[in-house]
Amino acid sequence: MALGFWMNNKNCYGCKTCSIACKSEKQLNNGVLLRHVIEIKQKEPLAVSFLSMSCNHCEEPACLKNCPVQAYTKLENGIVQQNHDLCIGCQTCVEACPYGAPCYDEQESKTYKCDMCVDRQAAGLLPACVAACPGMNLAVDEMDSLQSSHTADIVSDDATETQPNFVITVDPLLKGEPDNVVVENVASKA
Repeated sequence: MALGFWMNNKNCYGCKTCSIACKSEKQLNNGVLLRHVIEIKQKEPLAVSFLSMSCNHCEEPACLKNCPVQAYTKLENGIVQQNHDLCIGCQTCVEACPYGAPCYDEQESKTYKCDMCVDRQAAGLLPACVAACPGMNLAVDEMDSLQSSHTADIVSDDATETQPNFVITVDPLLKGEPDNVVVENVASKA
């Protein structure tokens, strides 16, 4: 079974520590974020909540299928990894990804994408975003384990073309699922 992320929309308070930890771990340039904290606003009943999103390490990744230089590979554990040395900066992966996961670095003229901190996991550590979250609102594990360990209000499904791997616990104040309400990206260009 593939690895995926669990995101707790119910208790996330939008501190962006996950995003900054990722940026610091990967030593990314200004304007490049691999994890975004999204603000979700609802008018009736009034609710404001947050959701931390990055690459969904899809079963059928659009970035991999559309990269003209084969800079992407899918590892046995489901992680979709980019060979940054092969990237030519064409941004085809950025355009192909329905989740906006790859991020173009204008300074370097190349694209970056979350690799679930594959190097940290190989050393027995959690991904930087998961380790840094002060509210423990992120986790990484096999999809079956995530669904059985956490309230799984939204689970990626096979009906989506790319078949993303994520589990979301939704704030009960939201009338609809986070993708059905007004979503505003509040991740600042760091």
